[in-house]
Amino acid sequence: MKLETTRFGTLDIEEKQIIEFHDGLYGFEKENRFTFLPFNPNVESPMEWMQSILSPHLAFVVTDPYLYVLDYKLKLLDEDKKKVGLDSDESFLTRSIVTIPENYTEMTANLVAPLVINSKKKLGKQFVLTSMEYDTRHYLLPEEMRTTTATPH
Repeated sequence: MKLETTRFGTLDIEEKQIIEFHDGLYGFEKENRFTFLPFNPNVESPMEWMQSILSPHLAFVVTDPYLYVLDYKLKLLDEDKKKVGLDSDESFLTRSIVTIPENYTEMTANLVAPLVINSKKKLGKQFVLTSMEYDTRHYLLPEEMRTTTATPH
């Protein structure tokens, strides 16, 4: 299928590349179909784009929170797993939405509302963790890297 986007132009994607979020995302409840794209196709990156299928202008930067917070804890109940079609012991992908400000060294990830994705069934859901352990704006880079003045490339 042809997908028109404002950021990437026209893309050719297959239906199997689309992840369904039946409930949408918080603040974007009508946005329930996304595809994942490389952050930069020419450079290996821990970031990805999550492009809306419905809205050409809507794309989120996402990343695997475990790359930045090694002891990140996401405990899903069996009833939560069923919401994305997972068996109790089946593995899943976890992504966090990233905010990248002008000074990119101060980028943050929302660790409170992770995206859980069943890549086999192409189903996803955004969960809100009730633990006070995490923040919606968790810095991804250590403080010593953030305090140096970064210049955009």
